[in-house]
Amino acid sequence: MEIAKAQQALQEARIPGWLLYSFQGSNALALEALGLQGRMLSRRFAYLIPAQGEPVLIVHAIEKTSFPDLPGQWVVFSSWEQFVRALQTHVAPLGRIAMEYHPGGGIPYLSRIDAGTLELLRGMGLEVVSSAEILLQFQTWTPSELAAHKRAAAGIEAALAHALGYVRSRLDQPPSELEVQAEICKVFAARGLVFDHPAMVAYGPNAANPHHSVGESRLERGQVMLIDLWCKEPGGPYADVTWMAGWDVSDEIQRAWAVVRKARDTALEHCRQAYAAGRQPRGFELDRAAREVIEQAGMGAYVLHRTGHHLGFSATHGNGTHLDDLETHDTRPLIPGLAFTIEPGVYPGPFGIRSEINVYLHPSGPEVTTGLQQEMERL
Repeated sequence: MEIAKAQQALQEARIPGWLLYSFQGSNALALEALGLQGRMLSRRFAYLIPAQGEPVLIVHAIEKTSFPDLPGQWVVFSSWEQFVRALQTHVAPLGRIAMEYHPGGGIPYLSRIDAGTLELLRGMGLEVVSSAEILLQFQTWTPSELAAHKRAAAGIEAALAHALGYVRSRLDQPPSELEVQAEICKVFAARGLVFDHPAMVAYGPNAANPHHSVGESRLERGQVMLIDLWCKEPGGPYADVTWMAGWDVSDEIQRAWAVVRKARDTALEHCRQAYAAGRQPRGFELDRAAREVIEQAGMGAYVLHRTGHHLGFSATHGNGTHLDDLETHDTRPLIPGLAFTIEPGVYPGPFGIRSEINVYLHPSGPEVTTGLQQEMERL
């Protein structure tokens, strides 16, 4: 945790302090920000970062050795009375604090503080506001992390080429979804890339389910093949791509593909234009831009999910700004250093279409870090 960075963000937001609180892993965002993932923490703790001055860690007596050498004063407690007293002494005087909370649960990725704890703090006279935009400062990538992402993206490109070649070589007896998935995993393993779940391979009507469970289905003439695959280097951030292929598919499918591709490119262009104008767009704006294209094409009823998600480290779907004005109204900005997917899709059945790219934000604007599919692959 870069304390100076957090304090600068607090000062800019005019928030007196940031309280990172968790109980038994309840606040994954706090654990990630403080580098506490994977540690055995069975008691609640609170780490206060004031806008100015020394941080304070409120920690249970039996877990003092479970924490790294966090800077600041350590206040040790054993009883609940001592915990409450520590909050009253060190936190309550600030009057206003940021926490991993969002009004009304509007952005559930941020809603990590239980209602009882909020009641406790508000009962002390504290105003609790969302730490959303402060957290973004700790969800950006370093140059080395961007390089690791690009190596993972190169692995995805190699896996896609191998998978498509494998399917084409077996059209006389098409392989099952599971067989194609296994071929993708082989490429990742050979490159030392890891993932939290194997790739999604979906044929025909299965592609109309955005979270299809891969099975024994075999490709038939006239069907699409949707491949959604993600991976990372150990310790690095994810790359995540969806690619479309078809075996003598209909004009209807090709029209749907053209709509989705246009929606993807429209969202990307909206981001480029905003940065060119010196403005950081909000996540919901890019979702609206993409879905407007789909709705104008008369396919709005077939949209089942947001336009894109933040790219994380521990999971493909991170906790930063998402391109979402459908499932949530994500008002967080897309700041330099963040990375995200743009992946509009339509799922009318008996087929589904999605196109997914990865984007990294430089101070000058967006960089597409993965392949930008222009035509559906012919099998």
